[in-house]
Amino acid sequence: MRVAVLIVVLLIVALTLTTSGHVFADLLQGASKQRIGNYDVEMTTEPKSPTVGSSSSPTNILIRIAGVNGDHPADVPIMMKLVKDGVVLQTTNPIIVPYGHYIHEFTFAQAGRYVLYVDLNDYIYSGEVLSFTFFINVLGPFDFLYIAVPSAIVVVAVGIASMLVFRKLKKKNNKKNVHKAGRTELK
Repeated sequence: MRVAVLIVVLLIVALTLTTSGHVFADLLQGASKQRIGNYDVEMTTEPKSPTVGSSSSPTNILIRIAGVNGDHPADVPIMMKLVKDGVVLQTTNPIIVPYGHYIHEFTFAQAGRYVLYVDLNDYIYSGEVLSFTFFINVLGPFDFLYIAVPSAIVVVAVGIASMLVFRKLKKKNNKKNVHKAGRTELK
């Protein structure tokens, strides 16, 4: 009798957990996020800082679509447009996003700031096309120098300043010790 009751309770718990009806899409780490209407759309890239001409491994543009309550509608139609300096570089055909996630590959030919437009066809709520705008900064082959060189200069400057300060302190301590030694000999 106890075993039968335990089995019934376990079945009820299992059915409750599996029939919740909502599936939650994983959050994207470090993503840009926008909310329009009943949708939260996130975008990030892999690698995090795309570089020019990654022909061996193109940049992955990751899109996550979720409802404002955290669940995600299935089979949401979107179109994507990638623009640089007002020139449209690529426009996709309509894409059906299953289960809230989509990955698009792209190889960036030039460094600079790109704009990604994600047009979502909101057939569920408003019947309108919602346009989400994301910015992607693409580094050139020598852009790391804008960070590396000033950082190296700061490290060298701090190192030299530290050496000078420690020398002064050492000389000061040596003078005090010589002065103390002279006083103890006089006594």
